[in-house]
Amino acid sequence: MAGLALAQTVLAFQGIPQTLLQEEGKQHQLLAARTGQSEQQHFRMCHWGPEQFYSGLSGRAQAVWNLALEESGLDAYNVSDYACNVPKVPWSWVGKIQTMDHTKQRSYNFQGAYMFSVVHQQLGDKRPQYTARNWLIDFVKENFTDIDLLKISDITAGYKPIGPYDKSTLGGFDSHHPNSSDPHYFASFDEPYFEEMAASNFTLCPGGDRPWSMRFYEAIAAGSIPIINSVTFDTGAKDMWALWEIPYKYYTLTDGEPLVYRQDWVDYNTELFIKYQTFHQGDNELASPMSSPKTGGNVAQADMAGKA
Repeated sequence: MAGLALAQTVLAFQGIPQTLLQEEGKQHQLLAARTGQSEQQHFRMCHWGPEQFYSGLSGRAQAVWNLALEESGLDAYNVSDYACNVPKVPWSWVGKIQTMDHTKQRSYNFQGAYMFSVVHQQLGDKRPQYTARNWLIDFVKENFTDIDLLKISDITAGYKPIGPYDKSTLGGFDSHHPNSSDPHYFASFDEPYFEEMAASNFTLCPGGDRPWSMRFYEAIAAGSIPIINSVTFDTGAKDMWALWEIPYKYYTLTDGEPLVYRQDWVDYNTELFIKYQTFHQGDNELASPMSSPKTGGNVAQADMAGKA
């Protein structure tokens, strides 16, 4: 049971609930039996794919990773430790994004959920995952102009737009909350979503239920520079080490830097994205979980990416 003992230590260090370990451990025992290996020989900590150890992550990120792997033709059980821990995007999606009009028509955009955090706070829930997006609307009110775009995906009846840039509508496409009648909904390509980011210099990328979001690297894929408020709440999920290892360039508001659009950052980010977050160039490894620190090292590297 050495593999599970290691997992308990690592998950406790990363702050992941250990209540999920028992069920996940059973799954890995089955996988070990299937491959004819001992559990210790087989065990590895994967976020995505059939060897996924922790199943409490984004269902959409998992579905998109699966589609990327399917298109690549690689064997899920033989990809690198890095590949099964970094979010992947299908090359077919990248092709669609690259054919879009990338002429910048606005400075900023945010498309995603926000009201869920407001409701929780109104009910007295002050946990960090529900206060992490508080900066979002303050930034919008201070910086958005008529040409910018705010599209909140979880508004309810009676919602009042907060400005001419607010295009939030009821019942819009929300790929993170699937239609149960469509098993492929999670992996649907949201063309208008990516088009809006491609037309924006910057994309606001607050953390979600946990301190990370798919929007961070989706913005990079679309050629938009991510803006976060703080590492702690927006890119602080330590178990997402493989994503933070990629030295993307972006802005952190708490650093106080002027927000300047830089095409060289966009080109640099795009190159890194294709190399490490798609399988287009093969199973590229940037680092392994055992050769890189899980705390300050990774987070600091990600934090410095916006300062280069």
